[in-house]
Amino acid sequence: MPAETAISERRRSARTRTLIGGKVIFNQRQSTLDCTVRNLSEDGALLVFPDSVALPELFELYFPVKRESRMVRSRWRDGGRIGVSFGAVAKQDEAPVPLDLARRLRQLEQENATLKARIVELTEGA
Repeated sequence: MPAETAISERRRSARTRTLIGGKVIFNQRQSTLDCTVRNLSEDGALLVFPDSVALPELFELYFPVKRESRMVRSRWRDGGRIGVSFGAVAKQDEAPVPLDLARRLRQLEQENATLKARIVELTEGA
């Protein structure tokens, strides 16, 4: 049985041929690589790179056309081609947010909400 047939039989959902740009994001969002998404399904995708690339097992895949990002797991590699699966994968390469930054973010969000309320107040009175 050809390898392609064996692979397709293991898939849970049919893949659609595509030719869209993608961006691989890894290394705590410090590194990116452009790729071409050659096929896509509910469960995974085929990514094609100009050359062979070294990527972690888990990484983020961003679809600029869809403005959508998914965490993926590398399932197989063949030179510049990588098969990935979507699913419930944790972002293992992300460091936890320091407490002082989380507190500062909460403070800024509260200030932002106060300013928005003040803008509404001022524009309604005009």
